[in-house]
Amino acid sequence: MAIKAGFVGAGGRARGHMKTLADIEDVEFAAICDVNEATAQEAADQFGGRVYTDYKTMLDEEQLDVMYVVVPTFAHFDAETMAAERGVHLFLEKPVAPSMAKANEILEATKKVDVITCVGYQLRYFGAVQQARAFVQNRTVGMVVSHRWGGLPGTPWWRVMAQSGGQLVEQTTHQVDMIRYVAGEITEVQAYYALRTLNDVENLDIPDNYAVTFKMENGAIGSLSSSCALREGGGSSGIDFVMDDARLTLTGANVSLSPEGDLGDEPETQDIDQVFIEAVRTGDRSGILSDLEDGIRSLDVTLAANRSAETGQPQKMEYTRS
Repeated sequence: MAIKAGFVGAGGRARGHMKTLADIEDVEFAAICDVNEATAQEAADQFGGRVYTDYKTMLDEEQLDVMYVVVPTFAHFDAETMAAERGVHLFLEKPVAPSMAKANEILEATKKVDVITCVGYQLRYFGAVQQARAFVQNRTVGMVVSHRWGGLPGTPWWRVMAQSGGQLVEQTTHQVDMIRYVAGEITEVQAYYALRTLNDVENLDIPDNYAVTFKMENGAIGSLSSSCALREGGGSSGIDFVMDDARLTLTGANVSLSPEGDLGDEPETQDIDQVFIEAVRTGDRSGILSDLEDGIRSLDVTLAANRSAETGQPQKMEYTRS
């Protein structure tokens, strides 16, 4: 029996998921919803499915098995909770919500019906990340140092703090998630933000430079910097894990060790969409490396950093494990 998939949001990131799903034999595109009907129609012309501009109507009229929610930060309203109430399994792109209150509301709805959830932290599925995690798990991490420096996305809502939450929430969440996944939970942050170089950009009120220090549950300390000021290129990103006589560097799909040593075998990279569909098909969730509950913890760190920058005070995480 085909797995019927629906989409809320049909833009660039959604199209990437659609392309992968199109190659999975038992997935059927049932419905595609976007506030821009032309965008939804373009996707439907390529992949199939009925076109909607209102996800409430889509959920009322379609019998979906899975729904992908790929919308801007501010656009998380009640599509997820409505889908969960109908027993629809959910794939959510990061960030999962604009606030902890909304994130926890969605989580509660998914737990009531016990739907399968997956959050789009696809870096976790890279073989190099699995290799790095296995190496670090058996060692004491003293410090983590990370950065993400790049340019300014052209999307208008991205540069408005009230809509995106800023670069840390919307983009550098991937670095935050990698730190958590490889080295352990972050428990406290202190952040400083500045708008220094992009003052000439119209309708921009997000910081263009971010500096965060943090404490970890295991006693390690760390720092993270982020910038969207490099509009003409020159960006880079990476994470260094400092241990006893060893520094492991993780850069996207690559991992290295200094001094050189044995990192062990690199597992095969998996595709996050295939993992999600397999979990829905079999009911076995063990392959999902970041469900909604875990994704909320990465959101928590970035929102705490925003609070710290605003108040000038260190902030602890709001989320408590169940």
